[in-house]
Amino acid sequence: MKQNKLAAVLLSSVLVLPVFSPAQTEAASVTMQQQIQAMVDAGIMKGYGENDFRPTQSVTRAEFATFLTRALKLPESNTSKFTDVPSSSSLAPGVNAAAAAKIVNGRSDGTFQPNALITRKDMALMISNALNYLGITVEQTDAPFTDIKYLSSAHKMAIGKSYNLKIIEGYSKTAFHPEENARRDHAAAFIYRLLEVEKTTDGPEPTPPPVTEPPSEPKPEEPTPQPPVPADVYQVATIDATGKITYASGSYSTFDAAKQGMGQRGQELVIKDNKIVYMKNNSGMVFATGGSTANLYSDPTLTTAKSYATKGAELKYITSTDSYVTVSLGGRTYYMKPENSDLVPFEGAPGRSYYRVINGELLHAIYQPSSKSYGSYTVGKAPGFLAEGPKYYSWDNATFYNEQGAVVGKAYQYFQFLSARTTTNYTAAELDSFIKTALADREATGIARYKDATKKSKLIGLGATLKKVEAEKRINALLILAMAIHESDYGMSGHAQTNNNLFGIAVYDSKPEEGKSFASPVECVYHLADGYLNDRYLVPNPVGAWKQSVPNGAAAGNKGVGINVKYASDIAWGGKVAGHMYRIDKALGNKDFGKYQIGLTNAEDLNVRATPNGEIQFTYKGDQMPVVMVGAPVSGWQKVISDDLNYTEGYIYAKYITPLTFVK
Repeated sequence: MKQNKLAAVLLSSVLVLPVFSPAQTEAASVTMQQQIQAMVDAGIMKGYGENDFRPTQSVTRAEFATFLTRALKLPESNTSKFTDVPSSSSLAPGVNAAAAAKIVNGRSDGTFQPNALITRKDMALMISNALNYLGITVEQTDAPFTDIKYLSSAHKMAIGKSYNLKIIEGYSKTAFHPEENARRDHAAAFIYRLLEVEKTTDGPEPTPPPVTEPPSEPKPEEPTPQPPVPADVYQVATIDATGKITYASGSYSTFDAAKQGMGQRGQELVIKDNKIVYMKNNSGMVFATGGSTANLYSDPTLTTAKSYATKGAELKYITSTDSYVTVSLGGRTYYMKPENSDLVPFEGAPGRSYYRVINGELLHAIYQPSSKSYGSYTVGKAPGFLAEGPKYYSWDNATFYNEQGAVVGKAYQYFQFLSARTTTNYTAAELDSFIKTALADREATGIARYKDATKKSKLIGLGATLKKVEAEKRINALLILAMAIHESDYGMSGHAQTNNNLFGIAVYDSKPEEGKSFASPVECVYHLADGYLNDRYLVPNPVGAWKQSVPNGAAAGNKGVGINVKYASDIAWGGKVAGHMYRIDKALGNKDFGKYQIGLTNAEDLNVRATPNGEIQFTYKGDQMPVVMVGAPVSGWQKVISDDLNYTEGYIYAKYITPLTFVK
């Protein structure tokens, strides 16, 4: 058993060890090599052949669990508690033994994700559990690393414990790199130090889990109250990186009492009826639930539905009460009904939408919670402050956060906020040329729905109509084409082929199979212009009381501003349409990108005048309306392209416009 303690000590030591940088001494590198060799000699880790340890290779969760099992000489367990760890796996014995010893935990869905690469923070968590197994108690000390402040309390405690034991030191005095994938040399060093700590610690002998016969003196079980509980009772709990929820003892009769108890007891969640109803501010996300869509309200009384989102849409969690959930989306603060909100902490989340830079372009991967899968599209050019490789997060397509929750930078996508009242540089022939090439590309994929696309698509020959509508209706032809491509799948959707419906007109989330029919695609384009965009989405002063809440800015936008607020329940609709505009422009020579100077208004009830200090054309009721600035301000007044169909230009006092910084 003392040998087991030694193994545990070595494991602690490993977590304390930093990953050596090139600036560190040769002696430190030799020490790391000695620790690696010690793990190989002890049979805890194995190489890939003679003198081939592959120290920089990443480690999976199953591999590290197996290393710990060997180091601690854990009793075998033939019982598998994880659905994705089959008995046929060579690493199953190690994973099962570590699970029986409560050193590893699975996710809330019963999986372990054995092949997922283990991060440094999760390695620290397993080391902490190993210390618990060995009966080594440690005075809690906060680690000095500034990049762990957004981690769960369980992770921070685990890192602090190993820091106190000098098992982990980090990359520097303030950087631990918790999200970085751990390497084989990290694992060897951490395990070695763990075993060294145990060797020098006088503590109780670890009690192994029962194998075949119960021990003569059964180990008392730790009290871990779990649901079910009465429907009117609130509980508080913590959550770990795997999504496992651990309930604290006791319960509360009211939301406010439970919230207060959560803070006082160092817990992370308030739960009622097995559903999270409160968590720390800005510590997670909200997935829309309920019917096909969920309303987004502008007020906490939930009386004015400003926008809506599809079921499964992800919003940023701000805070919550027992009456409403406060979220952020598209740069706006909204309120949701609790019954339409699924609160999910970042820590242990099964998935979340993210952005990633690929070859200089920005990819947006959208998580679908119902299928636990991702769909993606290219947004446009990637901001220079985002690096290739890491995942980034945003809820407005402009402000980006890193894994630690810190803001990395802010930059807007040009076409997403370009006014529909602008004109494209491309001719009808150029637009038709793009359509022809795009259809040929899709037909060449062999995908069934694109069969004969070059002959059957309802977009064929539409260029002249798009340019005519642009001139007559003052709606950018590139925007209309992008909307048609997105809504009709390049003119090949069922609605397009059967009804000549290119824009999903009168196709509702509750009855997606229905929709309006048109005699021709040309008629459909004119109906979009006259019956929708110029009727209420682009004009700031539509006729009819019910239409007054529809206009939110004359650009594709997002769920905070623009057509997207009311036109589509898809919260990424504006970004997707802008992505199509970006790709069309890129294919045709980049003649449109950056042509106009764009800003957002920064005041409510803002007047747009016919001349400086002159007659009022209309009033922007809300703020953050996208405007195109023409020239430089004169005597404090900025000329803009007018959204009103009766005017081509207008004037706004310049201080009420904030110029946007765009990705270039």
